[in-house]
Amino acid sequence: MTRISDLGFQQILLSSFQRAQESAQTRQIQLSTGKIADRYSGVGVRTGQLLSAEGVLERATAYEKAAGVAASRLQTQEAAMTTIADSVARLRERFVVALATGGAELLAPEIASEAQRIIAALNAETGGVYVFGGVDGTVPPTTATSLADIAAAADTDTLFVDAARQRLAVEEGTTVDGGATARDLASSLYASLKELANAPQTLGAFSGQLTAAQSAFLTQQIADLDAISAGLYQELGLNGLAQGQTDDARARNVERRDLAEIVASEIEDVDLAEVVARLNQDRIAIEAAAQALKQASELSLLNFL
Repeated sequence: MTRISDLGFQQILLSSFQRAQESAQTRQIQLSTGKIADRYSGVGVRTGQLLSAEGVLERATAYEKAAGVAASRLQTQEAAMTTIADSVARLRERFVVALATGGAELLAPEIASEAQRIIAALNAETGGVYVFGGVDGTVPPTTATSLADIAAAADTDTLFVDAARQRLAVEEGTTVDGGATARDLASSLYASLKELANAPQTLGAFSGQLTAAQSAFLTQQIADLDAISAGLYQELGLNGLAQGQTDDARARNVERRDLAEIVASEIEDVDLAEVVARLNQDRIAIEAAAQALKQASELSLLNFL
């Protein structure tokens, strides 16, 4: 007589039911995450390729952010140096007018006003970092607060915080010039401002008709300001070059990031339409297995007697 093994048959059905449940659970995770698996072990033989793509993605993203910070710093420097250059140009123009007209009315307050603008520009900052502070931008790069501080200094270079010129990382293996320090920009300018501030003590007050000595002094100051202006525009040129290099680096970082995202996506992303179709199949399989398991659990020898 053929014997019926209820227990063995039920175990087979239960195993089928569990496999269908596990498959459905996997599909549900894939549907919610959009990924083949939530662990590298689920990727299979392409795990190494995925890790490499993710490494490129992380580095490209980090350098893209670094290039953005560098671009902001360089743009702030450009604006500040333009302010300083404009102040130098206004001083030069004022001296030329004074020599042409023979009068120097309001020369002193104008020098003080432009000195204030120059000091503020040298202490320009972005994101809490002083852009002319070199490698250490945590403190103001010039300690002067007014023309009086410059005039009183025995050596105007002592009014600058000692700092080295910085290079900024914008791309893997690539850096750009981080810009001049405050001393690089304004060492000669501070010396001229000191001479201008102290000139009345030796040459007399600059008011009314200029004396021969005062005219000679202003003529020399114009020549000095021309040299200072040339240096400022040279730094502006270097700044423009660095900005161009930074923009190019940012574009390359974006390209690397996008390419890495495409590679990673091809490896780990799932076809959502296929997942939905398989999930529906799993649900049907679960229902069928559950129904069969229910029927099997109700089997008895009495049904065959």
